[in-house]
Amino acid sequence: MSSPTQAEPASTWRSLFGHGLGLYVIMLNLGIGLHALDVFVVSTVMPDVVRDLGGAHYYAWSTMLYMVASIIGAAATAPVRLRFGGRRAYCAGAILFLIGSIGCAASPRMELFVLARFIQGLGGGIVLSRSMAMVGELFPEPLKKPLLALISSTWGVAALIGPALGGTFAEIDFWRGAFWFNLPFVLGFLGVALARLPADKPQPGEAPQFPFGRLALLTAGVMCVGVASEGANLAARIGLIGLALLLVFVTFLLDRRGLSRIFPSQPLSWFTTTGTGYWAMFLASMTHTVIGVFLPLALQELHGQTPIVAGYMMAVLAIGWTAASVFTAKWQGPAATTAMICGMSFCTVGLASLALGVASLSPYAIAALNALVGIGLGSSNLHVVAAAMRHAAKGEESITASSIPTIRSLGIAFGAAAAGAIANASGLTDALVPADVARAVTLVLKVGTLAPLCGLVFVLRFVVLLKRQRA
Repeated sequence: MSSPTQAEPASTWRSLFGHGLGLYVIMLNLGIGLHALDVFVVSTVMPDVVRDLGGAHYYAWSTMLYMVASIIGAAATAPVRLRFGGRRAYCAGAILFLIGSIGCAASPRMELFVLARFIQGLGGGIVLSRSMAMVGELFPEPLKKPLLALISSTWGVAALIGPALGGTFAEIDFWRGAFWFNLPFVLGFLGVALARLPADKPQPGEAPQFPFGRLALLTAGVMCVGVASEGANLAARIGLIGLALLLVFVTFLLDRRGLSRIFPSQPLSWFTTTGTGYWAMFLASMTHTVIGVFLPLALQELHGQTPIVAGYMMAVLAIGWTAASVFTAKWQGPAATTAMICGMSFCTVGLASLALGVASLSPYAIAALNALVGIGLGSSNLHVVAAAMRHAAKGEESITASSIPTIRSLGIAFGAAAAGAIANASGLTDALVPADVARAVTLVLKVGTLAPLCGLVFVLRFVVLLKRQRA
């Protein structure tokens, strides 16, 4: 296996900020950082929001609707770009995020807060999707992996400081400050986008009809997943997940014949790098979701960890992901192939070990296995994403990149819903009896191990297809 020399990484990292690219790098990471930080901050301040505004029955809807909206925003980005141009689409996403943040900060009632979260998620999805697309549009091939690694580190930083930032606002009894905090950063991001991004508005008549029907189908499918992840009835959960799969699959089928495409051609195909790469990303997202949903519960209820300690034990996954992404960012050829295969293997071993020992291992051993899964995800994901963008079908480079956040978010949504259905089937109740918690979390992690195992199969197929293309 070849590895980079010590001189190469330094040169590449410096190159990210040279030749006028530095502001683009800052802008992309700021946009992604706003979305990532919001995820961790809001989960910390939500108890204070409910205490102030009431509406406890809307507690889960705040997160669920944000997730639904971000998926729809990401999916709508490609046709919005065709119709209005990339810069306008990017700025529109930032403005929606800004409006949503102001709405959350100023909401007098929980219903308005939830609506503002939906608007915020819609903008966040557009910004995230356009950011991924611009990695391919603005940066030369040698800089894409280092930039993707830097983006991964942005998520890692958000995972580290998000709970502390949200906790600070909660401690001073000013949860609204967590949303006002976004304003100067969004305005700065918007200013750079307006000043530096090239205007690429299409000529009148170029943009085809907006795909309202397909987006409505996708929205309905994601809403089914969201409701399934919150429901208590097992039969209803399974039925909703099945309906969601059907609606999303029909969306993909209709999209193949649409003029204004949401996804690239053959996004689920076993015979294309895009299809196998997308499946690997989807299953990777399911992998970290089944851990993130119930492992904190096990750490607190079975091992006596405080919420903040359990939170940071969970954060080691993001830290491992970031470290592995940065460390392997310069790997090419056989080294990159090794990173992809070994990464998914690490995920499978780590998650299987967690499933076998979540009730008996020490909290520190659990954290170490969680970090191993993060290292595997970081090693594999970086190279799968870069190769999928590089080997996209001709003319589909931008839409392939911009669809990646949608695929990942769908993996998170289905992973959360499936984990909830499994835990429900195992007999987990609100009483949180330790024996029930141990049984439920163990079963979730055991079944969840199928995600990285299947992901490894798709990565192996992805590697085979890459070799064929090179040959």
